[in-house]
Amino acid sequence: MGMDDGLKACERLVHAFAWHIDHHDAEQAAGLFAEDAVFERRGEALKGRDAIRSAFLKRPASVLTRHLCSNLLLDAESATRIVGRSYFTLYRGDAAAGQPLRLEWPEFVGEYHDLFEHTGQGWRIAHRRAHAIFQRAA
Repeated sequence: MGMDDGLKACERLVHAFAWHIDHHDAEQAAGLFAEDAVFERRGEALKGRDAIRSAFLKRPASVLTRHLCSNLLLDAESATRIVGRSYFTLYRGDAAAGQPLRLEWPEFVGEYHDLFEHTGQGWRIAHRRAHAIFQRAA
């Protein structure tokens, strides 16, 4: 597998995460992470795929989100490690309000700082830090 294939695989991980988390597929979203991955978000560090899956399963079914990812920048550190940075815009609403949901502002605009590693299962997210830059005013 060439480095271009690794870069494409990591780009796909960024977009697959957004899709699976937005569609309440905790199993698929967690499966994008390495077994011993760390996911830092909202001031907590989820350690290990099981902890990440458990956190995703706690999301209320009525919460609708859309994570829009852009400005993806990937740099290969080695044949088995790629560093990634991207922007995300998060929209959130409650399905009980009916659809389409009224939109005022995004909930957050932030950055993902990722470390991808090639594992026995292919490329996986080894470490992800979600950092909010802008937050909707209450």
